[in-house]
Amino acid sequence: MRQVAERKLTRAEFAFVEQKLFNYHISKALIAEYEFQRDALLNRSSEHDGQPRGNKISKPTEITAVQLAMLEEKARNEMFWVKAIEDTLKCLTEEERELVELKYFEGYLTNEGIMLKMAMNKNRFYRLREAVVTKFARRMAII
Repeated sequence: MRQVAERKLTRAEFAFVEQKLFNYHISKALIAEYEFQRDALLNRSSEHDGQPRGNKISKPTEITAVQLAMLEEKARNEMFWVKAIEDTLKCLTEEERELVELKYFEGYLTNEGIMLKMAMNKNRFYRLREAVVTKFARRMAII
């Protein structure tokens, strides 16, 4: 049985996956903020008896539902990327995880600094980085 060669990522796809990796911790924070706001809205709506206040007619339950829907839409996209990253991290080798941590999560080392810390040459570093980003791209359904 002949295997079909997987296509390489385009530069734009590669950059997109790397950006998602660089923003992983920001995305997690956005999700946490969504959950906090969701809980606050739900608690606020459970304290409210649904009766109009003042001389305006209000629909607090509907307003809360709309606010929740808007928050959820923002968080849903981030949840997809975070889950894809976390799923892929579980499948990486120790060396691949170290590269991801140093390059994308800690982010203070240059490529040369990562090569020194991981004791690898330039060719090995770039091949490993490409393989790792491709694994994330595959899980993100980019390829």
